Parts: sequence; C-alpha cells; structure tokens
Amino acid sequence: MGSCCSVETEEVEAWKGSGGEVHIVIVALDYEYCPGSELTCHVDAQTMSTIAGRAGITNVSLNTDKDGVGGFNFPTRSVLMNHLAMASRSCQPGDWFVFFFAGHGINIPDTNGDEVSGFDQAFVTPSRAGKLTKESVLIDDEFARAIDAFVPEGVRILVICDCCHSGSICDIDSYKYNHDIYQFSAAQNDEEAADIGGGALTTALNKALVDLSWKTAEYSIQTVFDKTNEYARKLAAEQHLEFQWKGRDPRNLAWPLGYGTKDIIARKRTELSAYEVREDLAAQ
Repeated sequence: MGSCCSVETEEVEAWKGSGGEVHIVIVALDYEYCPGSELTCHVDAQTMSTIAGRAGITNVSLNTDKDGVGGFNFPTRSVLMNHLAMASRSCQPGDWFVFFFAGHGINIPDTNGDEVSGFDQAFVTPSRAGKLTKESVLIDDEFARAIDAFVPEGVRILVICDCCHSGSICDIDSYKYNHDIYQFSAAQNDEEAADIGGGALTTALNKALVDLSWKTAEYSIQTVFDKTNEYARKLAAEQHLEFQWKGRDPRNLAWPLGYGTKDIIARKRTELSAYEVREDLAAQ
C-alpha cells in the first residue's frame, strides 16, 4: 500500500481486450435542500458519465439528489449502500468495480481505535428528511467492510473521492481488504476540497485523461494519478491529492476507464459513414 512515482518498471498489464468489464457507481450530491451547504457536484456526475461513455462503459449506476428530499433514490446512507450491493452483483472475476463520490466529506471522532489521528473520515449522506447529521453519514469503517463484502472475489476496486477530508476514507491503511483496491482522493484528511464549478479532482482527472488519450488508449493507474495531480495543483493549490492502494503495483496496471481519442474519432467516422449509407439507401 502506498504511493509511488510514475516510472514503470515492467510492461503495463493491458485492460482492453482482457474480456473484463467495468461496473461504475456514480454518487453526486448538491445539497440544495441544506442552505449554506450547496455544491455543484452534478457537474462531476456529468463529467464521470462522459468519461465512462468515452471508455465504452455501459454498466453505470447514477445516484444523485437532484429530485430532492423524498425521492425514491434520494441518496441516504442506506440507499447508497443498496446501490453498491446491487451494482456489484453483476461483477465477475477479472472485472473492475468503480465507486465515484462527489459531495461533502467530514472528520468525526473515531470510536474503535483504528485511527491514529483519533478521527474517522465519512461521506456526508443526508437523512431521509434531508438533514446533515452525525448519525446520517457513511463512516469509512462501514464503507470499507461493505465494499469488500459486496464486491465478488477476483474483482479489482477503484474508488474516486472528490470530497473534503478524504485522504484515507477507504481505510486502506488499516482495513485488511480481500481485493486489490486503488483510491484517488481530492484532499488530505485535514484539508478541504475546492468546488470550482465541479470538484477540482474530477476536473483535473478529465483534463488528464484527455491529455493522455491523444497519445495512447492504455496508460497505467499511476500515470493517470500523476497527470491528474499536475492539473489539480494548478486548479486548487491549497489541497493535495492522495493516492492509496493495495494490490498490484499501479505503475504496471492499466487504468480501467481509459480510451484513445484517435479510436473515438475513427469510431465516429465509421458511424457517420454508416449513417450516410442508410440515408442513401432510404433515398432510393
């Protein structure tokens, strides 16, 4: 577990053509029902949906609070956990399970002694009544146990957390995962994350992928983090991204949400060509 530089010591294990699939859960909260707590995380949801689309990923579960308090999928802790459980059921060995969260993050007093700092980290999920309370949040201990239990063996996990106080929000440093797991976080545990019309992490990640995709369709997880970190420093210098992992060295493992811009252009040209053929046939 830890972070490392982007110098790849051996060939990157390819993802494309492996036969595996990516399953992604996107959670984004704007908190418009809580005056003073509003964010623009719907922008992050749109960005991640776009990234998934470019990568050809169709197994996408989206959970937002845009429908307001009382909605069927209003993202309380229990609803979020249900999305995790349901989305992970279709995973098979060799797949990737990706969890993305954009919203508030918070530190709360640790109650079981697993945190050296004396504080747990938590995803700020609302109560059914739309209140933000200590009792309504999803604590890192509970999240770690749940995602490790829900996701089948042989499936790798990627967690992207665009929220405050999220440096160790997956507890990779203290929980004994049965999976390979990789976590990108927007800020250290004692830092806040900037909302710049969407989160700085998500914005930087999108810029990094656009940059990398012009060169190749496959790039390592470490390369993606390093490029994302470069952009994030320019967007929000007061926060510092964190990368924690347990499993195969991320320098030698392909990013599962990758795409090649040249491949997308070629695919669009093929689609356009097919459309033109259909139009010609229809006109005859």
